[in-house]
Amino acid sequence: MINTNIAIIGAGFAGIAAGYAAKEKNLQATIFEATDDWGGLCGNFSVDGFRFDKAVHLSFNEPELVQKLFLNRPHYAHSSESRNYADGYWVRHPVQNNLRELPVEERIRVIESFINRENIPDAGAENYWHWLTIQFGEYFAEKYPARYTRKYWGTDAENLNCNWCGGRLHQASLEEVLVGAFPDATEPDNVYYTKVMNYPITGGYKNFVAEIAVSLDIRCGYMVTAIDTAEKILIFANGESCRYEKLISTMPLPHLAKMITDDEEVLAAADQLQTTSMALISVGYKKKFDFPTNWFYVYDEDIPFARVHSPSRKSPDNAPQNCSSLQFEIYYSREFPLKFTDDELIFKTIDGMERIGVAKFSDIDILDCRHVEFANVIFYNGMEENRAIVLREVAEHGIISCGRFGEWDYLWSDQSFMSGYNSLQEVT
Repeated sequence: MINTNIAIIGAGFAGIAAGYAAKEKNLQATIFEATDDWGGLCGNFSVDGFRFDKAVHLSFNEPELVQKLFLNRPHYAHSSESRNYADGYWVRHPVQNNLRELPVEERIRVIESFINRENIPDAGAENYWHWLTIQFGEYFAEKYPARYTRKYWGTDAENLNCNWCGGRLHQASLEEVLVGAFPDATEPDNVYYTKVMNYPITGGYKNFVAEIAVSLDIRCGYMVTAIDTAEKILIFANGESCRYEKLISTMPLPHLAKMITDDEEVLAAADQLQTTSMALISVGYKKKFDFPTNWFYVYDEDIPFARVHSPSRKSPDNAPQNCSSLQFEIYYSREFPLKFTDDELIFKTIDGMERIGVAKFSDIDILDCRHVEFANVIFYNGMEENRAIVLREVAEHGIISCGRFGEWDYLWSDQSFMSGYNSLQEVT
């Protein structure tokens, strides 16, 4: 039997931060990780000298503590410029501010869409689709963000609420749209929600917290299979168990709920908490490509990947010398299940890669396909009510839940780190 003051479930960024905060308080903490390595969704893997994060990760470093800890590591400060591919055209991000790269007929339709959009306050939006039409008009809303919503969020825009999108989508004025539509006008400013995005020089994204992680008691291969909250005991798949005084969990709420209660209302609410899953097609190339941006978005629905990023562009350390790499993200959900085998996904990804013109099949050195079960929380209409029911049950069992899937929120990695750190403020 393992004995610890604070048991932390999960060694992702939130779990690492909780362990760091416990160490600051001189409290004994043990982190239990189900897989064979720490890092969680911010972890990485290597294939024949190519390193890949689990999807695109860059740090904005807004919280003061994150700046102090992350920027202490050698890092690159990248511009937040990105690109979009739609219907055969490459357009600077966001599309609404950079129409000049589209055909004249398309620019006219988009401008008409903006002019004729519904003139009501954002607060009057009934759902995400309605919010999009208020911002952009129906034509633009369907042609661009609604298409991307189906690919990235695994549902239609009308099924989502608007609680997640504040600050993430630029709400352009008509003047901005018009200026961005004229090729001879000054190029619009970058209106992305941050100007600089940071990435470690070596070791992949998780290297931002590597110095912290090595100082903590992290036990990998400890998958929790049962929790006795009355006796304060964790049971693991490897046959071991742990007695704790305080429990902090970064486990996805639906999994946690099933371990601590048989209350039908709570379990029904937990079942309504849904996420996207993600297939990652990671590609290493025999030659060095000068990709124009670190990441880009693909709107065409007959191309499976929604987002692509370049690990080798974020840091040359992620690829062998004179080589480069891309990682293609394909999302699916309970509502929009994955329809292809891994071999079919690889084939369709290569076909899409060639269609958008970033590389050729003959350039490929290595290919890897793997899946991430929990990618993004889906903000279905009514999600917050179900989340509150589950979190209330979790708290009643004396568990502090944190991180993206513990809080069940759209948290970036910096925010997830702070969620874990702040969870220790509840422990005395």
